[in-house]
Amino acid sequence: MDYHNKVHGVNFKPGVNVVTGRSSTGKSALIEIFDFCFGSSDFTVPEGIITQHADLYFTIISVRDLTLVLARREDARKAFLKVEVDSEIIDNVEKFNRDYFSDAYFSTLDHFKKELASYFGLDITDVDENLEERVYRGGQKQSRPSIRSFTSFLLQHQNLIANKHAIFYRFDQKEKRDQAIDHFKIFTGFVDQDYFLKTQSLNELRAQQRLLEQRIPRAAALKEQAKLRLQDAINAYSAATGIQLNLGAIDELLEKPQVAIDALEMSEVQLVAASDQHMKIREHLEKNRAKLTGELRKRELKRSAVRSSISYADRYYSNVQSVLLPDRADLVESECPFCHSLGSPITKEANLLEGAITWLNGELEKSPKMLSSFAEEEAKLTRSIDSIKEEISHISRQFETLDRQIESLNKGKSQHEIALKEKLRIEGILGELLEKPDEKLADELSDIKSKITQLTRLISSTYDLDRKLRSAEDRIRVLMSEISEGFEFEKTYDPVCLQFSLTTFDLWHQSPTKEVFLRSMGSGANWLSCHLTLFLALHRYFCELGDSCLIPSFMFFDQPSQVYFPSVVDQSSEFDPQKLGELTHKSTVRIDEDIVAVTNLYSQLVAYCKTTLEETGIEPQIIVTDHADHLRIAGDRDFEELVSGRRWRKQTEGFIQLDSEPPEPSPSAPSNS
Repeated sequence: MDYHNKVHGVNFKPGVNVVTGRSSTGKSALIEIFDFCFGSSDFTVPEGIITQHADLYFTIISVRDLTLVLARREDARKAFLKVEVDSEIIDNVEKFNRDYFSDAYFSTLDHFKKELASYFGLDITDVDENLEERVYRGGQKQSRPSIRSFTSFLLQHQNLIANKHAIFYRFDQKEKRDQAIDHFKIFTGFVDQDYFLKTQSLNELRAQQRLLEQRIPRAAALKEQAKLRLQDAINAYSAATGIQLNLGAIDELLEKPQVAIDALEMSEVQLVAASDQHMKIREHLEKNRAKLTGELRKRELKRSAVRSSISYADRYYSNVQSVLLPDRADLVESECPFCHSLGSPITKEANLLEGAITWLNGELEKSPKMLSSFAEEEAKLTRSIDSIKEEISHISRQFETLDRQIESLNKGKSQHEIALKEKLRIEGILGELLEKPDEKLADELSDIKSKITQLTRLISSTYDLDRKLRSAEDRIRVLMSEISEGFEFEKTYDPVCLQFSLTTFDLWHQSPTKEVFLRSMGSGANWLSCHLTLFLALHRYFCELGDSCLIPSFMFFDQPSQVYFPSVVDQSSEFDPQKLGELTHKSTVRIDEDIVAVTNLYSQLVAYCKTTLEETGIEPQIIVTDHADHLRIAGDRDFEELVSGRRWRKQTEGFIQLDSEPPEPSPSAPSNS
């Protein structure tokens, strides 16, 4: 709509729609206007007559039996969205005026995109699968699925449709690329909001499992420490009373601490003042400490030797690195400078030298391996030394306990008081063991594992996402195989075998020996055919999914014939392939071949829409802006039907028509205005 309240519009219907004409008439602006009205944050409509006269841009689209009017102004950060039920207005874009676009229907761009997404059925708000990752993002959720990702599947701009480096719109931005790929399973209806909530619960359980698996060894270590403390307390009690306390084997006490507690509570402290139990315990501790000390010295000496070897090997390796090593011995005949007689080569000595070189090089290659082996041995010895030192420290603490008993007796405390204190210590340790944290943790871990198994099965049986994605890849590959047969590929790729990954969104030709990616296929015709084949296959698959697929079934193809005829030089009042071919120095034969290829392209698009309608009940809408014209396409459709008056060749014709009234629109949707 221009500043004079006049609507400049183009209407489209299901099937193939062609806008043809000379250069600079606004054909390529149509795809940019749609993109802008569909929520793009960038205004990319080409500067010129359109931007000079346009006050407001709007498009009408049909979504799930609803007709939506979307509109924006160039300098505004707001967008217009209205559900229109008046068919008279929809069928006559001239009835739109400035009053229609009331401020009440304008909202912020963010709100506009969310509201528009809801009409497509895109109502998932939380796509995090692991809440732990959200913590690292400062509590922020991952970006929710957006209708903006749809455009990667809908739009093939002029600089993209035959691009060998890129296939999808917006994939030059990694974040948007990753979102489109990750949200594909949502757009195709493979998963819903409940899938993400269940996956979050599953990952929470797995996090709890990892935590318990870390705590259980620590609980076992604490139990082992309690075992040592209990043995120390029993020894201290025996030393204090002079009587060996017999509560049973220490391992039995760990398993049944309550039995030992009951036995202690029922027994009285008995004392033997003249007992040598104290000395026996000290002697036993002395023997153990001496034995451990000897083993400690032995391992420290061994570690010292290993460290010396590491130091020597390190210096040796550093030195040989600077030496130029021979790799062979060359034999030459020597000549006497006086008589010029030739001497025989010393073959035997040369062989010995070559053998020595081989041996030396082999030994030198072992140097890094030797260093690695020595380092591993040093680490192992260090761990064992630290363990022995801890055992010696433990024995020293037991000596300190015995010494404190003697000191207490010297200070006037009775033997009974000391013994009672040790008895209470035994009961305290046994009381700690009653909780059995290792058993509780083991039971809790078993319960969590059971929940994980059940939830995994539920998610798999409900969604079976991996199978769906594999099935989708297989189906898309079959569709590409069928569709590619109708397009032009070089003989090098005959038969063409296109593959597409839903994990990476990479496209390649699978030759008998290797993967040939698009960038390596060569020839603009190959690149164009690959783009068309993939997009038509994707949309056929979307149509086969029916209502479960959220992506609308229409596509924009901008200037596909540019591979054969450059549009930048087309200023004629009629499409003249011969003249365009001469400008690019093509032979007559080549021009004829290119005309056949372009004609076939449109024939394939028409056949595709017809076949898709017959097989799925849905007729895709394909909008092609091009300068090719007057083609004799195959089948029962005429090229004029595809153009349907959208031909801009005269000086007064174009998207913005200032000197003439716009053509009478025909009822259809979507339209770009």
